[in-house]
Amino acid sequence: MKIEFFDPPMCCSTGICGPSVDEKLVKLGEDIAKLKQKGIEVERYMISQQPMKFRENEEVYKLVRENGKVVLPVTAINGKVFKSKEYPTLEEMLTQLGVE
Repeated sequence: MKIEFFDPPMCCSTGICGPSVDEKLVKLGEDIAKLKQKGIEVERYMISQQPMKFRENEEVYKLVRENGKVVLPVTAINGKVFKSKEYPTLEEMLTQLGVE
């Protein structure tokens, strides 16, 4: 089981820095830790630092090519796009993976 986050450009790999911290990114960081504790592989790619990862996933590449960066973030579960324009909740990801 693998979850990949295709992130928009951010200040760093987590986006959790600077004077105004985005609480959604803090929650995502907590959710990623919980996913990893359950043995789920999690990868994050930032378009400005790993553009080839966006191209390697055909669905993600097509979404970004046709709609631009407004579709980011995109979440893929086991290689298939699961959600775009916002991060899924932990519950949504676990349900999609069939994990409790």
